[in-house]
Amino acid sequence: MLTAEQLNYIRDLLNKELAEIEERNREKVGEMESMRNDSETFHGDEADQANFMEERNRQLRMRDRDRKLINKIRETLHKIDIGEYGICESCGCDIDFERLKLRPVASLCIECKKEAEEREERERFSR
Repeated sequence: MLTAEQLNYIRDLLNKELAEIEERNREKVGEMESMRNDSETFHGDEADQANFMEERNRQLRMRDRDRKLINKIRETLHKIDIGEYGICESCGCDIDFERLKLRPVASLCIECKKEAEEREERERFSR
């Protein structure tokens, strides 16, 4: 069971990470708006156009990844608020504080995470 001090430490980590991601996304939105405006007047050759589209797609993927992480952070903060944080979703055991410091959004203890990764690896090879 995590102490109040440990929970506050994790909450602070999560809030800082959330603020950083949201700021990065604001910057990305500005860049994408600029790219959209540039694309309306873009007259490069096919290679330039391909590079432009690849960069745009990369930014969209990064933004989608950030959106998913934002949702996960918010879910984790909610778990802290309702007293369900730090409990493995698979086995119900407490997740070690050292693991949570390194991966605050972790929802599985290290043993269950290893088992899940091994299962995914076996499934990947069996296809």
